[in-house]
Amino acid sequence: MKAFTLYRIKDAESIDTPEGVVTPLFINEQLMIVKLSLPPNLTIPPHSHNCNIVAMVTKGRLEVMHGNERVVLEEGDMFFALPNVVLGFSNPSQGTTEILSVSYPPSYKSVEEFKEVLRSFARRG
Repeated sequence: MKAFTLYRIKDAESIDTPEGVVTPLFINEQLMIVKLSLPPNLTIPPHSHNCNIVAMVTKGRLEVMHGNERVVLEEGDMFFALPNVVLGFSNPSQGTTEILSVSYPPSYKSVEEFKEVLRSFARRG
């Protein structure tokens, strides 16, 4: 692994999926960084991931459902979820919501592997 590598977000490929536009930014053995863009009124059903997740709302608003609890995150708010915690999401606003998500340890070995999974997901969606 190189000691320093530059990644330009503007050059990253975005993939349109049923859960919004997903832009994988970085993946290595320790972590994965993904940008998510959720169109207005999109709802992502409750699901879980087998990794820790730290996510920040960088634009718009995000409603997070955890069991019977619903909380709305505003721009600049963050959340943390342990592995296998079941969460649902929705964009309750009229504009696009953007989220920067960091997952660790990652479920994928590379950006290319994750993009292939996303493309498959988009075809099924």
